[in-house]
Amino acid sequence: MMSEQKRNRGKIVIAAVCLAAAAAALLLVWRLASPEGAAGRKEITVEVVHGDGSSRSFELTTEEAYLGPAMVSGGVVEDNQGPYGLYILTADGETADEGAQEWWKVTKAGEMLNTAADVTPIADGERYELTLTVGYDAY
Repeated sequence: MMSEQKRNRGKIVIAAVCLAAAAAALLLVWRLASPEGAAGRKEITVEVVHGDGSSRSFELTTEEAYLGPAMVSGGVVEDNQGPYGLYILTADGETADEGAQEWWKVTKAGEMLNTAADVTPIADGERYELTLTVGYDAY
């Protein structure tokens, strides 16, 4: 009976080591595959499309490497940091009503981004859109 407990402990230890190795490998892949922003002066355009259909374009000149900090420093969005980084709740003075399933969709040249604004690298001349969207299945 004692040897069976030792075998079970050994299996648990092996499983824990394998799990830790898999987690480390996934973290490494994520770090290598995540996009990197470039330093230097850039000019980007961010168009905010409001709930009533009106829009306002912001021409930003920035040294920031990523979209989120550029929009915050440019006054496009309020700096609302959540547990996962910048949470865009207010853009150009309009606040999304989460109770009505409103949210700000971020697109680049009309295409939905696959990254959060904080980790979306920017380059000179790019164009982004923030559109107030209703319904969480609307993307």
